[in-house]
Amino acid sequence: MELRSVAALIEASRKMPIWEAILCSDLEEDTPEQRAASLEKMQMLWQVMQDSAAGYDGSQRSLSGLSGGDGEKYTQMLSSGKMMCGTYLNDAIATALKVSECNACMKRIVAAPTAGSCGVIPAVLIPYRKEYPDTPEEEMLHALYVTGGFGNIIAERASVSGAEAGCQAEIGAASAMAAAALVYLRGGSPEACGNACAMALKNLLGLVCDPVAGLVEVPCVKRNVVGVVNAISCANMALAGIVSRIPPDEVIDAMAEVGSSISVDLRETARGGLAATPTGKRIAAERAE
Repeated sequence: MELRSVAALIEASRKMPIWEAILCSDLEEDTPEQRAASLEKMQMLWQVMQDSAAGYDGSQRSLSGLSGGDGEKYTQMLSSGKMMCGTYLNDAIATALKVSECNACMKRIVAAPTAGSCGVIPAVLIPYRKEYPDTPEEEMLHALYVTGGFGNIIAERASVSGAEAGCQAEIGAASAMAAAALVYLRGGSPEACGNACAMALKNLLGLVCDPVAGLVEVPCVKRNVVGVVNAISCANMALAGIVSRIPPDEVIDAMAEVGSSISVDLRETARGGLAATPTGKRIAAERAE
C-alpha cells in the first residue's frame, strides 16, 4: 500500500471514501478487474471470519488442554440475565473468545493482523451486523478495507509482530484497526477513524508478549477480549468528538520505540511475564514431558 501515514490516508480521503482511498492505494492499477479481484478476496476473508465464529465447538479443547469451552460458558451465562452491559458488547466478548479458541484448536481463522489477535476484528464486526442487520454486505467489506489500511500503516511504521514489539503490536494493532472500522461503520469522519485508532493503541501501549509454554493460548485468548472492549470504547469516544491529543502517526511511532525497548524476555520468547510465573513454568515443564 502506498499510503505510509494516517495523515496521508486522511488527506486522500478528502477526495473519496476512506475505504476507497485504501483500496486505490493497494491496487497496482485501478482497473475494474483489479477492483473486482480485491473485493472478491475481501469477501472470502469476511466469510472465513464468519465461519470461524459460526463453526465454534464448545466441547473442543486445544491439544495442550489450556483452551476451549470459554466461549460456550460466556454464551450460556448471557441467558441468565446476570451479565452486565448491552447485547452488542457481550456478543462481541463471546465472539472474541470463540474465534481465539478456534485458533488454539487449529481451526481456520483470519490472521488479523496475526493469529494471536485473530479474535478482535471478527468480534466487533460479526456482532455489529447482528446488531444492525440493515447494514449492506458491501459496507462490511468496506470496513475490512479500513482495518487493513490502518493495519498496514501500523505494520509499516512500527510492527504487528509480538516477537518484534510485544503484544501491543498484535492485540494493540488489532484493537486500533477494529476501532477505526467501527467509527467508519457508524458514519464517523476519517479524522475520527484516526483518533479511534490512536486512542486504542495508546491504551495498550507497552503490552508485553508472554505466552505460557510458548503457546498462543494463555494469556492470548483473553487479551483478545480486552482488545475488543478497548476498540468499542475508543470508537464511541471518537464518535463523540473526543480526540487523541497525540496524533495517530506519533502514537504509532511511539509504539515502535516502546517495542524496541521491551526486554526480549517479554517479546514472545516465553521467558518472562506470565510465562515465568511458577504456574507458567509448571505448565511449560508438563508440556515438555
